[in-house]
Amino acid sequence: MSPRQTDVADMQCWLLRMAQVAWHMPAKDVAMLFRDQGVFDYIDDLYGLLHVSSYQSALVDVEKYLQARGALPC
Repeated sequence: MSPRQTDVADMQCWLLRMAQVAWHMPAKDVAMLFRDQGVFDYIDDLYGLLHVSSYQSALVDVEKYLQARGALPC
């Protein structure tokens, strides 16, 4: 795994855990939502922009992405 892939995976994990707490959902459900709605790919594609802000700001971006897709769970 390249250093970038490791960094992306780290951000994906952190955002999944943060979403779990913020949305009061089991990790399994958040993971399925992220997979089904393309959030993991979204994070990978926009990592260059997302990593320069806080993880909280990145979670807000993910929420906006899900809201635009009509899939925001909270």
